[in-house]
Amino acid sequence: MNKFPTGIRVAQAVGLTGAGWLAGNIAGYSLFSVPALITSYHEHNAPLPLIVKQWRDMYSIGKAQNPPIAVITAAAFAYLAWSVRESTTPLAVLAPRNATALYSAAAALTVAIVPWTLAAMAGTNRQLLDRAGAKGWVPTEEGAEETEDLLYKWTFLNAVRGVFPLVGAVVGYLAF
Repeated sequence: MNKFPTGIRVAQAVGLTGAGWLAGNIAGYSLFSVPALITSYHEHNAPLPLIVKQWRDMYSIGKAQNPPIAVITAAAFAYLAWSVRESTTPLAVLAPRNATALYSAAAALTVAIVPWTLAAMAGTNRQLLDRAGAKGWVPTEEGAEETEDLLYKWTFLNAVRGVFPLVGAVVGYLAF
């Protein structure tokens, strides 16, 4: 790995750690945070309107921090793909033959959290955000079940979302 110039090694570090961090951050919401909220609802009688407001607050934090990290990480992978492109740069001889394709795939996988969120999660997000923003919302029994189902659905969709940067990190590592 020390055969590359410092700039390439920095980009590799940014790409790999960014993708790994992003995967872990996203997975944490699905593995720990939302399940803890649901547990608070069932075992500690936390009111469901409070639970969805807490979910909204976590969602807002993730929405603010994750896309920029995904873009920076994808940019690092894209820079690496450009830097080691075959037959056009001196670095091409140092990199594995398919490094350009692997780094390009890593970039695409990492930033894929954005279209996944917009395409697969938008409806669920909107429904939960509507409940969280409704002043004085008190769910009926049916509404409570539906809201809990939405939280479970969001947890699954978000877990899938976390796989994209994880696979991006693995693919980026294979390009070393």
